[in-house]
Amino acid sequence: MYRKELPEFHGMLFLFPREEMLSFWMKNTLIPLDIIFINAAYEIVHIAQNTTPFSEQLLTSGHPARFVLEVNGGFCQRHGVQVGDTVELPTVPFPRV
Repeated sequence: MYRKELPEFHGMLFLFPREEMLSFWMKNTLIPLDIIFINAAYEIVHIAQNTTPFSEQLLTSGHPARFVLEVNGGFCQRHGVQVGDTVELPTVPFPRV
């Protein structure tokens, strides 16, 4: 939120304690983002592409997800990222359930 720019290969990763339906919004976000919803098997289940800055519309995962990665709007199209792709996440201390 409140960022005026985001370098091309940077983003923010959100970790949730369990896989569930997730929703995000763009209320205080100044730039368009691609919001990538990832399930517990590290598979992309939905991508909200080129989201609208300042929008209060809920952007839902459509399927249970455990991780959300936010990157620059258009990143997925520019780099061929698609629903069904799998991702590798670095070793991170996941929250305990």
